[in-house]
Order: sequence, then C-alpha cells, then structure tokens
Amino acid sequence: MVQFRHLLRLEILAGLALLASCTPTPRVDETRQATGVKVGEVTDTSAIVWMRVTEKAERRADGVVRRGRAREELGPELRPKDLEGSVPGAPGRVRLRYGTGADLAAAKQTDWADVSAEDDFTHKFHLNDLKSSTVYHYSAETSGPGGSPLHLPLRGRFKTAPPPDEYGEVSFTVITGQAYRDVDDDEGFLIYDSMLQLNPDFIVPTGDTVYYDSDDPRATDIDLARYHWQRIYSYPKLVRFHLNVPGYWEKDDHDVWADDSWPAQVREPDIMKSFTFQQGLQVYAEQVPMSEKPYRTFRWGKGLQIWLTEGRDFRSPNTMPDGPEKSIWGAEQKKWLMESLLASDADWKVLISPTPIVGPDRPNKRDNHANATFAHEGNEFRRFAQKNLSENFFLACGDRHWQYHSVHPETGVQEFSCGPASDEHAGGSPGEDPDYHKFHRVQGGFLSVSVVGSENESRITFRLHAVDGSVVYTYIRSRPSH
Repeated sequence: MVQFRHLLRLEILAGLALLASCTPTPRVDETRQATGVKVGEVTDTSAIVWMRVTEKAERRADGVVRRGRAREELGPELRPKDLEGSVPGAPGRVRLRYGTGADLAAAKQTDWADVSAEDDFTHKFHLNDLKSSTVYHYSAETSGPGGSPLHLPLRGRFKTAPPPDEYGEVSFTVITGQAYRDVDDDEGFLIYDSMLQLNPDFIVPTGDTVYYDSDDPRATDIDLARYHWQRIYSYPKLVRFHLNVPGYWEKDDHDVWADDSWPAQVREPDIMKSFTFQQGLQVYAEQVPMSEKPYRTFRWGKGLQIWLTEGRDFRSPNTMPDGPEKSIWGAEQKKWLMESLLASDADWKVLISPTPIVGPDRPNKRDNHANATFAHEGNEFRRFAQKNLSENFFLACGDRHWQYHSVHPETGVQEFSCGPASDEHAGGSPGEDPDYHKFHRVQGGFLSVSVVGSENESRITFRLHAVDGSVVYTYIRSRPSH
C-alpha cells in the first residue's frame, strides 16, 4: 500500500510537470524597456548591445517636475521615482535575437541573462563573428524574474563597418551638450529626428550627455545620477534614434562628476555631497555600451578611421602649473594616440575629442588644450599633427556651446565644433576670430561627416547642421585613392 501511494505521488508530480510544460508562458502586451536599447563599439565583426529592464513601458509623465539649473539637492522628501521622467528598473531577464534578415527567421540568440539592482538592471551582450558591411536586425527581449512573464520586445537594427581593405560609403554625426533644462520638444531633442533622416552609420556623443552638477536636481548620490540617464534616454525621440543608429560614447566633466573636474579634485564646499568622481565612472560604465579602455580607435573601411580620446580619467589637476608633466591625456594614452595615428593608412583620420584642441576658447576657461592652462600639451600635439599627419587629419570636438570650423594659425590643424543639442543651450562664445574661424555660429545643432571612396578618388565632407537638420556650413576635401 505504501509503495502504491509512492508511485501514485510520482505519477501526479509527473503529470503536473507535463501540464506546466504545455502551459504557455504568461505574456505582457507591452515592453519593459522604457530606456531603450543602445548598440555601441561597432566594428566590421563585432558590436556591444546594452539593454535594461524597467518597471513600466514608458517614462513617468506625472511626477514632480525638476527642470532648471541645479541650486539645491533633492532633499529627503522626494526620491527619483517621484520625479517626472523617472524610469525605475526592475529585476528580470534579457536576451537578444539577431540576424541579417528583417524577419529574424534564421536568427541567432544569446542566452538569457539576469539583471539586478547592482548594475541598475542593465546588461551588455558582446556580439562577435559578425559579417562586415552588413545590416543586422535584432529583437531585444525581456522577461520577469525566472523567465515569466515575457514582455513585448523592442526591434532595432545596426550596420557593421566595411573591412579595412575595402571602400564603403560611411557617414556619422557628432553631438554634445544635452542639458535637460534646455530640451526643445516634449518627446526629446529635435536634432535626433533631424539626424535620423540622414540615416547615419553611427553617432558620437562627445560628452555632457547629462549634467549631474548643473541640471536640477543635482546628483548627490548614485540613484540621482542614474535618474539623470533615465530621463534623457527615455525620451521617445532618443529611443527611436538609438534603435536604428549605433554609437561610440565619450564622457566629459558634467557626465562623470562636476564642471571642469579631475579625479583627485576636492571641492569646498562639496556640492556633490556623497556622490564621488569614482561613482561617476561606475554609473557611466553602467549606462553605455563601450570598450574596457575609454580611449580607442575604430576603422570604417579604407576611407575612414576615427579616434576617441578620454579627457577626464587621466588628467592632471587644472590648477597644476603648466609644463611637460601636465597632461589631459596621460602618458599611456598620448603614446597610444600618436603611435596609432602614425600607423594608420586610412585615407582620412578624424580625432573626436570631448573638448577643444584648437579653439579658440574663452579666456576664463582652464580645462582643455585650447586654454593657456594646458598650452604645453596642446602645442605639443598640434605640432605633432602638423609634422606627421599632413592634410588628411581633422579634429571634431564637443563641449563648446557654439559651432565653428577653425584652423590653427600656426600649425594649420583644423577643428569642427558640433555645437550644443538645442538652441536654448547655445551661448558663451568669445566671438568670431578671423585668425582662426572659417565659420562661426552661436546656435544649436550637430556635425555630420561623410566619406566616399573609389579606385580614383576619396572624399570627406563636413557639414554643420542647424537643429532642424538644415545645412549651415559645408567643407569638402578630396585626395587620390591609395
């Protein structure tokens, strides 16, 4: 009798297991990815895909509005979840399905990965063995803890780079200065729709993507720092853009800690309270898809190679007397930068810097290579470029709240400043300088760069755009193909 009962119990358990296996997994008919998907660090064979699980399908629209220049900390009566634009994360799982067909019929898929509060419910998938010059479609899938319920996925696409020995038409955009207080549309910044119409292969946000110290509320702890990212990247215009365009993110002072900051800086009084520079690095690493090293270079076919420099992690104090030992880049990065620039056989070389290298800048600024406080390293690099990089090397920069095309009077090094993300954020220029400027405009917008190559000729085009996408300035350079 005891044996019979034991067998009966086993049969019941087996039946329940079979029933469970036949029962469809519960589904939620909306997404749980209100902060979108970011694809980054695209090469000819690889990419990194960033995902995040959120409590709800959309950003909070009915919370307390804190939009303006930060003057006080948030206070104990309010937390980020109470604020307009907040997007709390949620525990769950993420998976990516991707392939070359839009229907994903023969798609590959990653394993499911758990997300937790430790990393703000984010995860990065490293995709390898991709085909060059190929459009990949993906389905970013999420679920609750343990795989249930399943949520509606987000669909997106990106294109891999051409191999280094082949030409391909390549275009990209450069932006800076996304101050939340100066957003120019209820659904985000207007430039994102303008850029999407150009169908660029990638974007480079050069830093000041968020403003921890000067956008209300000030980021005085990690939760508030994460909130700054949530409210920017949950705007519909930004979600839509990044589902179609990958990026290479750089950081500057406002999106790592505070204005003109450096790693060992001590502020009196400490306006950032318990939030530290090192925590700023941690949050940044959570929120964007990027390589282990913050300085890196990417090749896009025979025609183009870009360099992305890091201007905060290794810098000397701005207050240090200028001289050979004072550096923004640090010895290791500077050695890498110069050696890799010399080694490249790309037709066109574009260094994209978070801060200016040519300028000119305002005389009261003290934190970039166009300033007197870093003149030694600035002169050293500009002379290096003049001697070694001929006329196929260009600089693009962010940080400055105006657009320009400058040529350094002594070395001939050329620099394009993309301008801020909105007209409302424009200002601060010291004025047009005929010794430097080929073009100067104190308005918002972005920079686009395109490269076209053939057996006979290679051409690069720089265009400065207004917020609505209209072209306000064009510069073209051609050379024989090599």
